[in-house]
Amino acid sequence: MDKKKSHYLVHGLFWKGQMHNANYHESRKDKLCCINKTFEDTDLSKARKEAFAYYQSLIDVLYETLGESYTTDFQARIDLQSFLRAGCSKSTARIGTMVFDDNLFNEIAVYWVNGTEKRLIHGIWYRPKDEQHQPNEQLALMGSNLIKEHAYYERHHLPIEDETLCDMTDLNLGFQFVMPTPFDWDGFVEENLVKDTQAIYQCFQ
Repeated sequence: MDKKKSHYLVHGLFWKGQMHNANYHESRKDKLCCINKTFEDTDLSKARKEAFAYYQSLIDVLYETLGESYTTDFQARIDLQSFLRAGCSKSTARIGTMVFDDNLFNEIAVYWVNGTEKRLIHGIWYRPKDEQHQPNEQLALMGSNLIKEHAYYERHHLPIEDETLCDMTDLNLGFQFVMPTPFDWDGFVEENLVKDTQAIYQCFQ
């Protein structure tokens, strides 16, 4: 096996400051930050750790800009939208439930790259305000890719220092052993359970 074939990538596309009410064309000149940093090592698990450490350092820097500190991944998905959703979008279009605008691909994410396949395994990405608290395709993709990553490590007898059993039933993925990430899968299920219960309760009002 070519141990360099599989590696990790941290991709970032976000606004350096809170860009509300900014002029789109002026802000594009120097306020949009693009990061592509590759992490390779003969010990793939070491490359993974380094990628997640770098990812967290980006999150911490954005929190410093806010004058706050990182607490949880769940809260970061709310707090850091101001860096992903600029108020200076040039155009916006909606097709069904999908929103297409200049912020659509903004994210801070960790990818597992194997050959020509680049798979999202963790990240925070732009979400329209009215969809921030709904499960979406990105989460299902992330869960599926974590399952494939874990299977890759097992298939190639790579060391797995830690693993966790995650409840991905809300994404139709069942219970799965995956390598840890900052995402709280159990909290995600509990949050949606509360919302489902509230929705059922409202139907009887």
